[in-house]
Parts: sequence; structure tokens; C-alpha cells
Amino acid sequence: MKKMINSITLIAAILIIAPILTFNADSIKLNVLWAQTQDQCTEQLDKAEEEYQAGKWTEAIALIEQCLKKENVGELEKGRAYRILGLVYIAIQLEKEANDAVKNLLIMVPNYKVDPVKDPPSLQKIIDNMALTLNPKISGISPNTVDQGEKGIKLKVTGSNFAYGSVVKFNGVSKSTTYVSSTELTADVLTSDLAKTGEYDVTVYSPIMGGKTSEAEKFTVQKASSFPWTWIAVGGGVVAAAVVAVLTLGKKDESTTSQTKLADPPTRP
Repeated sequence: MKKMINSITLIAAILIIAPILTFNADSIKLNVLWAQTQDQCTEQLDKAEEEYQAGKWTEAIALIEQCLKKENVGELEKGRAYRILGLVYIAIQLEKEANDAVKNLLIMVPNYKVDPVKDPPSLQKIIDNMALTLNPKISGISPNTVDQGEKGIKLKVTGSNFAYGSVVKFNGVSKSTTYVSSTELTADVLTSDLAKTGEYDVTVYSPIMGGKTSEAEKFTVQKASSFPWTWIAVGGGVVAAAVVAVLTLGKKDESTTSQTKLADPPTRP
């Protein structure tokens, strides 16, 4: 009997531990893959910088583009890639391409400091010019209207010039923000933020060159809708009836009808 209990205990322990071991193994694989990607990109960027110093512009650009196409590349490595790319384009006097590369450098590393030893003065000049124009701009938010008392939502903010580390502010309060790209952010808006009706400002703060804030986009918390009951006379009596919205969409013989679900009628006054 004791042996049977020990066997059952051992089996239970295996069943509990096995998923944990599998999860840890998967996590280790992901970490190893990420580290390998980082190492490969670092090696390519080291080589790209050598090619840049040697005046081999085409070779340097090719290595940088290979690095940027890889998945799981961190923002610092991307920033380094765009820095070298910018230096190459400055060297071969491609102004637009150099500006684009430096813009991406600042988006990845918002407070990049020019190295007076390695970086030419022209890089600092481009950065100074970019600092005047890289203001975050919001083109839309989704959703932009919710009912009062709505549970917390994930707010999607689209626009331009969103830098890594940008923060969405709701009614002036910073929200937990996820950087998706230079044109998209998501933010967690809490249930408590939606407790009162009104219009609220949504802005984006970007840390580029000391910090910049976008113009506000309006977010509306509206009063929760209630069903419109009315009293009508039927056969000498009075009953409660609801106004029902019926939407019919048809194509020749085909039609689709949707009807609002009714709540229980109120007690007659």
C-alpha cells in the first residue's frame, strides 16, 4: 500500500513538473534564438562599420539592410544600424536618404549623443534639424467613444514620429504604453478613467531631444444608452411598449434583419 502511494505521488509530481520544464525549455530556446540574432546582427554591424571606414559604401549598406531585416533585433542595435547607414549616405551625399536614416536613429535612440571622435559634424547638424521637425502627431485613436462605466480598454493610437519610449497620456495622465512602430502605439485605459462622462484629451509624449508632446485628440465618454420605453393605449388598457429599431439590408430577394433585444418593461407609473 505504501509503495502504491509513493508511486502515485511520483506520477503526480511528474505531471506537475513536466509542463514547467517544457515551458522553461521553450523560454530557453527563445532566449538563445534572440541572443543568436543579436550576435549575428552585431557582427554584421561591426563589419558594416569597417566597410564604411574603408569607403566600401555598397557593401556597408548591404550588411546593414541584412541586419534590419532580421526579427528580434533590439532598439539599440537598430539605432546603431541607422547611425552607420546615415554616415554612409552623408559620405556619398545622398541628403534625403541620410535624413531618413538619422530620423530612424532618433526614433530608436531618442536621446542619441553624437560621438565627436567617430561622428562627423554633419551628423550633429542633421540631428539638430531633425529635433525641430520630429514632433509626434496623432492621426486617429480607436476607439474614440465609449459608454460611461465601460471596462478598461486597449487604446490604439496611430500617427507619425512616435519614438521608442513614447508615452500615451489620457487626460494628462501617463498610461502604460506599448511601442508598436513609429506610426502606432497602444495604451491601457483603465475602468476608472471611464467613470465620468465628458471629453478627454489624448496626447503622445515623445522623448526625442528632451521631449515633445503632440496636439490632443478628443476621446468621448458618453452616457450609457437606455432603452426608450413608452406607454400606449391598447383595447382600453395601457401597456408598456418599446421603440424597436429594425434594420433591413437587402439585395433583390435577400434581406438581413436585426432587432434590438428588449429588456423587461418598467412598472406602470
